[in-house]
Amino acid sequence: MSVPVPNEIDDREQRILDAAADLIIRQGYDKTTMSDIAEAVGVSRGILYLHFDSKDKLFEALFYRETLIYAQICLNRIEDDPRGGTIGGIYRGVLYAINSRPLMQAIMRRDRRVFGNYLRKPDNMFAYREANTMWASTLRAMQAVGAVRSDVNMDVMPYIMEMMSYGMVSISDIRDPDELPPFDVLLETMADMMDRLLTPEGGGNTEAAKALIRELFAAAGAQLKPPKK
Repeated sequence: MSVPVPNEIDDREQRILDAAADLIIRQGYDKTTMSDIAEAVGVSRGILYLHFDSKDKLFEALFYRETLIYAQICLNRIEDDPRGGTIGGIYRGVLYAINSRPLMQAIMRRDRRVFGNYLRKPDNMFAYREANTMWASTLRAMQAVGAVRSDVNMDVMPYIMEMMSYGMVSISDIRDPDELPPFDVLLETMADMMDRLLTPEGGGNTEAAKALIRELFAAAGAQLKPPKK
């Protein structure tokens, strides 16, 4: 999986999506209009509608692009991490990627301030993302290749990891960010806890785990279809 290259998404379209992401994060989906986006990009509404025939279609293209970028950051982080083949290393890559993308943080939280009425649409882009699916499938697959302990309760642990992931990106909603330890320190501590809890004695098969993560990302990328404009 790789981030779209210029011949896949042209420069103007990238600028439109960049402007839309900034506006939606700052003022929310409901208050952001196509006119706002056109003005931010410096094009007419007519030009904007040549690329996207509705705000929903524009947002779906933004969601698609954001997911691709997040996935590439995450995969690169895991590949470059000497401990990337452990469950803590994977957790570290996932949360690092989410934290580096404000819109991805909002997506993970299903942030109602950001996405507003879009979340009520029956066919919205969040509908297919079932809670804890990623951690459930990843943990079971890593257990099968010997990178997670065989006695881990797979009916419970995915929910715990989902709760921890959500907490990491949401804690600033209830605590003053200036009071929190640095994000990197929190992330390293949480990843170390997971490795101590879930890694088999001797460290497990980390190379098999990295190969597995590549396969999972490739499979997820193949399933992710670009939205129709």
